[in-house]
Amino acid sequence: MSVRVDRNTAAKLAKELREITQEAKVDTLAVITTTGARVAFFTKSTADPSEFSAISASLQNAANLAVSRVGFGETTDIMVRCKSGFLILRNLKRFILVAGARNIETFTSSASVLVQHSPKLNDILEAIPEDQY
Repeated sequence: MSVRVDRNTAAKLAKELREITQEAKVDTLAVITTTGARVAFFTKSTADPSEFSAISASLQNAANLAVSRVGFGETTDIMVRCKSGFLILRNLKRFILVAGARNIETFTSSASVLVQHSPKLNDILEAIPEDQY
């Protein structure tokens, strides 16, 4: 499932995501809803966009549930470090920004880039009505 975005919002979103991809040096970048619908998706891997989006949303929602049980408040980021890469899920209110790369050395700088771009992404994504997904 994917979200329909008007042309103006799509152009702004594409520009911002291009900047993130270049600055963060990520191999995978997606914007999804908290229910797993795709807004934007790019990957150098063979990952299925629908499956990846659904799994990422599930991971975010499971983490939200876990941290609420222990009283840590709302999640801001979920960081998964792997043997040969990493995945970062950044909470953007109604949306989730997902980034990943095989180069583990870029983990810290990538996380920082996502944090820096989050306010602008939030502003862009607010233009998408909830009834679009």
